[in-house]
Amino acid sequence: MKILHAILSEGFYGSERWCIEMATAQARAGHAVKLLIVNDRSDCAHAFGREVEQTTATIAKEGTPGAIELMIMPAWLPTVMHRLFARRVVAAFAPDIVHSHLNPAARRVGKVAQRLGIPHVTTIHIRYDKREHSGCDGLICSAHWQKAEIGPEFHGEARVVTAWLPVAIRAALAHVTPASVATLRKAWNADDRTVVLGSIGRLLPEKGMDVLVRAFRAAFPHGDEPVRLVAVGGGPPDQRQTLEALAGGDTRIAVSAPTPDIAPYYRAFDTYVSSARFEPFGLTILEAMDAGCGLVVTRTQGPREFLTEKSVLWAEPDDEATLTQQLRAAAARGRGRQSYDLAPFMQSRAVAAVEEVYCKVLATTPARLRES
Repeated sequence: MKILHAILSEGFYGSERWCIEMATAQARAGHAVKLLIVNDRSDCAHAFGREVEQTTATIAKEGTPGAIELMIMPAWLPTVMHRLFARRVVAAFAPDIVHSHLNPAARRVGKVAQRLGIPHVTTIHIRYDKREHSGCDGLICSAHWQKAEIGPEFHGEARVVTAWLPVAIRAALAHVTPASVATLRKAWNADDRTVVLGSIGRLLPEKGMDVLVRAFRAAFPHGDEPVRLVAVGGGPPDQRQTLEALAGGDTRIAVSAPTPDIAPYYRAFDTYVSSARFEPFGLTILEAMDAGCGLVVTRTQGPREFLTEKSVLWAEPDDEATLTQQLRAAAARGRGRQSYDLAPFMQSRAVAAVEEVYCKVLATTPARLRES
């Protein structure tokens, strides 16, 4: 099968990771895959380039029939020209299916493909948008709550395909050394008795890092408790400044910039905290589970659906009081590692489910390349 994935964002976060890991898995499975992105200087382009290069090497080594190629719209190309660029890519490649990610790609690539007679599937990474998604041939949702929002105006194929534990992180976690963990904990002034509470995510209001910092200071007001808070993430400078101001010079709180090698952080955390106000799924939670972290999680859309472990300490979204209580409980629980059943979150299941969606869409909307 010939598959074109499209995502037109410049950062590299959960949606972009979903896209590249699905695309590389499909290529390793024998499909001919192309990826259409924008701006070769972006974080997304750098991450995709590394993954495509590694996958190409793996395919060559194993002698499998799959292939993967990265196509990049130049940074200087104005947005109004994206559709024309996409049209040329789609017409030249003539894919069986176009799979878009996030609304700009659905709008500028997916709809162009449909006008050329190519079926368009999109993954709903955030939530259903009638204007953007109702005309798609297929919708892939990460959670059942997203599918429940799909209105009667949509007449295509819709299926829930739960996100998987990212392959790259799983591999990286397996190679984390005790020395790298010790170095991080030393930087946080955390000894063997210190409980480190960690959170990873974009420094945006919906991630609730501000609530987390306030709750931490309320939970441990004396300053001498053996506990640390580490918040890792990128985002607008004003958001980082807000968190640092809320920390008020408390040396137990570290606000760290994102790093390509995030796996040692999960190993160095004792408890992972997701303090989001809104969370469609929560890949970082899966990553923390694979590292054996304890969990404090707000009852947001995605986690309350997929997270069934009895050991989870739940707080209410945007509620400092319940988060404060659960941070105290996490500190009292100490540093023991947790064990989780991650079998439902393996990538092979998701890849097979997505291919089933493609086949159903192709059966009802046969691909045919034609001039509009």
